[in-house]
Amino acid sequence: MAQAQEAAWTCPNPDALMEMAWEQTGLKDFGDRASYAGLEAFLSSLKTETWPSMTTRAREIVVDYLVHHLTTRLFLADDRKKYPEIAAQKVERPLIIVGPPRSGSTLLHTLLSLDPDNMAPEHWICREPSPPLAMGAPSQERLDRAERQMMRLFELIPDVLLTHPYIIEEGAGALAECGSDILNMASTSQEMWCCWGGEIYRRYLLEADHGAALRFHHEFLQHVQWGNPNKRWVLKGSDHGLWLSELAAQYPDARLIWTHRDLAQQLGSLASVQAILLGLNGHPVTSEARRAQGRLAIEHQLATLRKAMASRDAIGEDRFIDVSYHDVMADPVRAVARIYELSGLAMSEDHAEAIRDWLASNPPTKHGQHKHSPDQFDMDGDTINRDFAGYTARFGFGFGMRPEPEG
Repeated sequence: MAQAQEAAWTCPNPDALMEMAWEQTGLKDFGDRASYAGLEAFLSSLKTETWPSMTTRAREIVVDYLVHHLTTRLFLADDRKKYPEIAAQKVERPLIIVGPPRSGSTLLHTLLSLDPDNMAPEHWICREPSPPLAMGAPSQERLDRAERQMMRLFELIPDVLLTHPYIIEEGAGALAECGSDILNMASTSQEMWCCWGGEIYRRYLLEADHGAALRFHHEFLQHVQWGNPNKRWVLKGSDHGLWLSELAAQYPDARLIWTHRDLAQQLGSLASVQAILLGLNGHPVTSEARRAQGRLAIEHQLATLRKAMASRDAIGEDRFIDVSYHDVMADPVRAVARIYELSGLAMSEDHAEAIRDWLASNPPTKHGQHKHSPDQFDMDGDTINRDFAGYTARFGFGFGMRPEPEG
């Protein structure tokens, strides 16, 4: 406890955090140390760029967040040694959504997960993955711990729940995504940059080799899959564009689904969400800070798209399926059926009916409406279309631009 209190005032280094995790678990093997490069980069960024301006409570929250992920890594490594069957699991032909944030990827992920032949990770299993599900169903106490851990992060930013309404409805049972729920255990997550990171960590995300983090991602899927029926993974990561090459290499038989949206809507929504996340420093977010975040959101999205498009060229077009957010909203069943057809799969009527039932029970504004406008962030359409010209020319989406629906 004394160490945790001290950490609230002094930005900890990796060794201090690991020692806290050791004390909580009695375990010391964190697994592949190569996958901890992200932690070092994040803490360097946190210490020099963010920590000095954070409130005490905000510091406590980020330390708790990091230590919890380290304790989870210790349990996962211990389970992997106890149960060698985990390492024998094969993750085959997953469907992975790789579109940018606020492009409709969460909705599409949900619709794909409704297929009884598919499986998707949930928030609770990412926070309380041990013991493996093969050892038995989770207790209510375990589910409640996961719920508390997840909601603690939103203590300072309750408005963010309006941007992620499925969390209001389902809590820790909501679907998880690769970056903010799995890869954050390897400190490789755009969410961590949005919440607390600075330029040092952003450059790390854009420039580093993330192969070790993606190996951890695979190990985590093996862990969850062991003891479950042999189903197809459907996954989603709104930051996969940052490590698309490493993702494709880790899952050579995956179909990569790239979602697209009118940039006026996508960038405006992205800037709004990121501005809300600035509140995790413990202070109110000023109008000036919101506008600055809008400019940074555009800059980072542009850099990510350029990197992702270059990676796609090297990976090959045959691995990708492009999906329009606007087509999904117009005819969700047809949009999912098209993905299946292009993946060599057949969509069942049970799946189609499950989609219709879910949509009827979950209108977009069920828990309130996320209101945002590009004008709030000084977004100029002509400038954005000029800067994003490579993306616009390739896919047809820009600021106030979208291709006509298919067929």
